[in-house]
Amino acid sequence: MNVAKYIASVCALTSISASAADINVADLMKTLNKSDDPVLMIVGTEEFRFDTITRGEFEYMYNKNNNISLDGPMSMDDYKELFINYKLKAFDATKRFPDLKLNTYVSELQSYTKHLAYPYLIDKDLENQFIKEAYKREQEYITASHILIKGVNEKSRKKIEDIYSRLKKGEKFFDLAKANSDCGSAARGGYLGEFSAFDMVYNFETAAYNTPVGEFSKPFTTQFGYHIVYIHDRRPKAISVKAQEIFFPLEIRESYVDSIFAIAKKSKKFDKVAKKYSMKGDAKKDKGDMGIVKNDGKYPQEVVDKLFKMPVGDIQKFKSSFGQHIFKVNEIETAEPMDSAKYELLKKKVMNGDRYEAIKNKVAVTLREKHGFMLNDSIIDLAIKYQDTDPNAISDSLKKIDGAWYYDNGDAITTNMIKDEFTKFHASYFKRKFDKFIRTEVPIDTNLSYKQNLINFIYNKVDIVALNQELKNIAKNNKEFVYALREYSDGLLVYAASEYNIWGPKSTKTDSLSKFFRERKENYQFEESKWVGVIFSVASKDTLKKIKTLATKNPNLDAFDFSNLVKEKIRKGYTAKKGAWLKGENAILDKYYFKTIPADSTVEAEKNPLVFLYGNESKIPQWHTSVKGKVIADYQKELEKNWIERNRRIYPVVIKEDVYKTVNNH
Repeated sequence: MNVAKYIASVCALTSISASAADINVADLMKTLNKSDDPVLMIVGTEEFRFDTITRGEFEYMYNKNNNISLDGPMSMDDYKELFINYKLKAFDATKRFPDLKLNTYVSELQSYTKHLAYPYLIDKDLENQFIKEAYKREQEYITASHILIKGVNEKSRKKIEDIYSRLKKGEKFFDLAKANSDCGSAARGGYLGEFSAFDMVYNFETAAYNTPVGEFSKPFTTQFGYHIVYIHDRRPKAISVKAQEIFFPLEIRESYVDSIFAIAKKSKKFDKVAKKYSMKGDAKKDKGDMGIVKNDGKYPQEVVDKLFKMPVGDIQKFKSSFGQHIFKVNEIETAEPMDSAKYELLKKKVMNGDRYEAIKNKVAVTLREKHGFMLNDSIIDLAIKYQDTDPNAISDSLKKIDGAWYYDNGDAITTNMIKDEFTKFHASYFKRKFDKFIRTEVPIDTNLSYKQNLINFIYNKVDIVALNQELKNIAKNNKEFVYALREYSDGLLVYAASEYNIWGPKSTKTDSLSKFFRERKENYQFEESKWVGVIFSVASKDTLKKIKTLATKNPNLDAFDFSNLVKEKIRKGYTAKKGAWLKGENAILDKYYFKTIPADSTVEAEKNPLVFLYGNESKIPQWHTSVKGKVIADYQKELEKNWIERNRRIYPVVIKEDVYKTVNNH
C-alpha cells in the first residue's frame, strides 16, 4: 500500500468538523492535557494519525456504557472491540460526508453544544439571582385574568396592540377578554384564578408579578402568543396560621349561624364568643383555639385551604363537608426558611424548567455584548419586506439590500457575506409556511413571525461563533465536557452512516434482498408446512395450455424459477400471485387444492375463468416477501458485518498496550 498517497486521499475528506461545522470537536480534544491523559489508540499510523483516542475518553465511554448495559457488565477486552468498530464507523462517516448528505449534522451538533456548554457559562451570581427571585415569588399568590391572541406574528401583534389601546381608553378588561381572547378562559372574562411561582410559563409569571394590583400589563409574548394580564389580587402564601373557630354541625339552621357570625364580627373578644356559642366539644375550655394549623394532615384539606387564604385579623364564615364554621386568623407564617435543602430544591426547579431558557438567553446576550454584537434594525426591516418573495427570486431582491446586517467583533457582516445563508433561511421559512411539519435545513418556528425567525437565525450564527471562543477554556478544565461532546458528534455521524450503509435503501432493495434470501432460504423455514408456490389466474385456454406445457417440460424447477420462466416466455393473458398460505388463508387454494370450498362455487379472487397452481406443501418459503421482516433484519446484520470488516481492512488501528494496561488503574 502507498501509505502517503492513501493518507492524503483520506485526509482530504476528513476535515468536516473544521470546514463544514463551526464546532470543531477534534480541536477541542487537542486542548486536553496529554500529560495525565495519554493517547490510547490511533486510527491510522504513528506517522499519519487520522484520529486519536485518549485513555480518558475510553474510560469515560467504557464506564458510562457498562453502567447502563441491560446485559450486565462487559469485559474491557470485549468492549474495546465494540469501541473500535464504533470509532471506525464515525471516522468512515467523516470520510464519506458528501455521500451521507448530513444536512442536519452541523445544526444538531451546534444545538447540543449549546445545551452542554451553557451550564459552564452560567456564573453563580446569575444562578443566585434566579433562585432568589423564585423564592421571593413563591411567598405570594396572585389572582389574575388575561387576554391571549395566539401566534407571534404581525397579525397577532396588531390585534393585541388594538386591544391594549382600547383598555387604556377605559373599556372593561372582562368584556374585551370575553370577545377577543383565544384562551378557554375567555368565557370567564379571561379569569385564571390563583397561581404562584412555577405555576405559569416564566414570561407570563414575570409579567404578572411585575404588574400592580388593579392594573393591566403591556402586551408581552410567550410561546403561546401575545398576552395582556390583569391583576385582581395578591396575598402572602401561608405555610402555617394561628386561628380560632366557632363550630356548628350541618343540621344547625344557617340563619342561626349568621346571627352568631354578626356577633363575632362586632365583638372584640372572639374567644368569648367561641366559648359561649361554639358547639365543638372542648370549646368551653380552649375558647375555639385551633393552635398552629399547617398543611400536615391534622386538619381537613378544605379547612386548611380556607384558612391559608384569609388575611390576618379577618373573620369569615365557611361551610365544609362536615360542618359550619366561623374562622378568625390571628397570625400567618409566610416565609419558608431559605436553608440549604430549600436552596437546592429551588435550584433544581430553576435549572430544569423554562427559567433555564431565560438564563441561557441572558448568557447569550452577555456573550454577544462581550463580542461586540449589534443588530442593524433598519436592514432587518428592509429584509422582511421580501418575506413573500419566491425563494428562486430572492437573490435578485438581496441586491436591493445594501449595508451591514449586523456587527460582530468590530466586523460588519454585509449582504454579500450573508446572502448564501440567508437564502437557505428564506427557503426554509417558505417551505414551513406551506407545510408546518416539513423538515428544513434551517430550523423555523412557525409560531413566530418572519422577522423574529430571521433575528433568531442571526442570533444563532453569532452565538455559535461567540461560544466557540469560550469552548477551549471550558474544555481545558472539564474533560468530561469534551468527551460528551465527542460522543454526541460520533453518534450523529454513526447514525447517518448507518442509514447510508445499513438501514436505508440498500437494505430494502428487492433484488439484493431476494438474492440474500435465495442463498439461505432454508434458514427461514415456517413452523408448519404451507402451500408454497404460484397461483396463475388465466384468461384463455390457449394461455393455460402454454403454462402447462412449460410445467411439463421443466418438472424440477422450484416455484421461484418457474414463475420467472413463465414471466419470460408468456407476456400476457394471466396474473400470477406468489407466496405461501395455510388452509383458510387463500380462497382459490381452498377451492382447488385444499377442497374446503365446493368446486361449483364462485370465489371472488377468481378474476379470470381458469386457474393453474404450481407449488407444493413445504416449510421452506420461495420468496423473501413471505418472511420479509426477518430477512431484512438479517440482511442489515450482514451489511453491518461487511461494513465493519471493510473499515477494519482499510483503516489501521494502533493500540498502545502499555497505556491500555492502565485503564481504570492509574
